[in-house]
Formats: sequence, C-alpha cells, structure tokens
Amino acid sequence: MLIQINNINKSFKLFKRDAGLRGSIKSFFNREYEYFTALKNINLQISEGEIIGILGENGAGKTTLIKLMVGLLYPDNGKIIIDNFNPWKRDHQFLKNISVVMGQKNQLWWDIPASESFLLNKHIYDLSEKKYKETLDELVEYLDVKDKINVQVRRLSLGERMKMEIIAALLHRPKIILLDEPTLGLDVISQAKIREFVKYYNKEHNTTFVITSHYTKDIQEMCQRVFVLNKGKSVYEGDFNTLIKRINPARKLIFEFIESPTDEFISELKKDFQFIIKDKLLTAILPEENLQTLLKELLNHYSSNNISFEDLPVDDNMRSFFKNPQKYI
Repeated sequence: MLIQINNINKSFKLFKRDAGLRGSIKSFFNREYEYFTALKNINLQISEGEIIGILGENGAGKTTLIKLMVGLLYPDNGKIIIDNFNPWKRDHQFLKNISVVMGQKNQLWWDIPASESFLLNKHIYDLSEKKYKETLDELVEYLDVKDKINVQVRRLSLGERMKMEIIAALLHRPKIILLDEPTLGLDVISQAKIREFVKYYNKEHNTTFVITSHYTKDIQEMCQRVFVLNKGKSVYEGDFNTLIKRINPARKLIFEFIESPTDEFISELKKDFQFIIKDKLLTAILPEENLQTLLKELLNHYSSNNISFEDLPVDDNMRSFFKNPQKYI
C-alpha cells in the first residue's frame, strides 16, 4: 500500500475563558482548558494511483487528517507510513513525492505573478529547464490559464488562483497529491474544471489523489472509494454509490405518454404504485426494482414520447446520513 494509516488518534488542548474584563482577569489567575478529540482510532489504506475522497461535515476531522499525513501535525498515538516514509521525519525524498493544496491557504506570493512563484518552486525542487517547461506547458494548457500566469496573483479570480495553486503543487510531479477543499467557494464552471483536471491527471500520470470535501458533488464525480468521517470517527469506507443506495435506494422515473391514459388504467396502477400524473406526464420516485416493474406495466399498455430516469440529489441523502450514520451502516 502506498499510504498506511494505523490507529491514529489526535486531540487538541483548548483554552477557554468568559468574555469581557472579568473573564480576562479570572483566566489570568485560573486558566481553564478542555480537550477536543479531532480524530479517534482512524485506519485507512490507500493504493498507488487511486483517487479517494475523505468526506465529512465541517469539523469532522478531514483537514486534521491531511495535516497528519503531510507531517504538519503529530498524532497522540498511532502510525502513518507514506511511500515507505515517516511524514514527521521530513525526509527530502518524501517532501519531493508529496504535495498539498489547501483551499483556504495560499502558497503563491500575493503581490507577484504566479509565474515568479513557479520559478521559485523550480529551484526549490531542483528541476531541469526541460522538465520544468514540459510540466508547466502541460498544466497551463489543460487548465486554460496561459494568459493569466504573468498577472499579479491578487488580481486573479478565486477560480484562477486555485488553478495556479494546483500548478504550483504539481510542477515537481509528486506521486501523492492531497487536495483539501479544492473547490471551496468556486463557481460551478470552475468546480467542474478542477474535477475534470484531477481525473485527467490521474489517468495520464497514475498519481494518487486524496481529496477532502464537504461538497458531495466533488466526491461523487472524482472518487470511486470514499472514507467518511463523522465527529472524528470513521463511519464508512467503500464505494460511494453503494453508500448512497443504502441511504436512499429510490430513483425518479419520468414517463411522458403519447396519448392520455384512461382513468381506469390510472386507478388500477395506483393500487400498486405511488406516483403523480399531470396531463400526459407521470412522475414516480421508487426503489429501482419497483420503477422497472412500473415501467414495464406502462409500456405494456401505452407508448411513450419520452422516458427518463434521474438520481435524487446526493446532498439531501448525505444530510440524512450525517444526522444518524448508524441507521444506514
């Protein structure tokens, strides 16, 4: 396994005090602390070339896990091995093999063009001119930012800055890329472009991606396997679509009749199925097996102008899951 996380625990000591002058004076003489458990007994194995999503609500422990993997935080106990390296030893080869992009943090210099930061990374990672130019040209071309790399970073839009952050992180072609909330705050077009790029880059270079997000759309489109955290604990690991079907196995069928069905036919149909019909349009939300039975019954009696199936909104399903994970596991 490229990444092995075994029995990781992490807690933080938090200082507490009441607001105002009285609270300040009281805390000066008698400080109060509480311990917050961010991660509890986390185990995870990740293979080379995999795109895995770490999903959870705000405060679930996603960013803490990323920081542990890259060596920015030490665990209370447990072990993490990444590409046969211990992250906390900060070995130079380990640092060359891994890169992290955090949606809420900037690695680019704010007052200079991104191209200047790219040159700095070239020297930090000791890249040859040929390798640097090949990689930069590929990334700039695919992310469509050729006319923006010489513009001050502060003048770029949020989506353009995120693309530049990704380019900076990939210039040295790391084997492992950790993306922490990469689409946070981006418009739908920029989000889609980032998702497309991740899939393209993974396919072309067999790079391992670990992606954290509370946007279920990110995980659904980029990752086959998902690791779900809830209040610092692992509650699910496996295929994302399987999880969605466990939460809500229903899908939507939209059936448009060519000719209006008779009242008798609709009355008989309602004895076995729940649906809504308006004019010539029938809509039903049922489990897959029941939908197929309903569709067969409809086609046995009437012709259709149009038939379509739709999956229900994933966000609604995950909202139900996080309220009570044990109900669906």
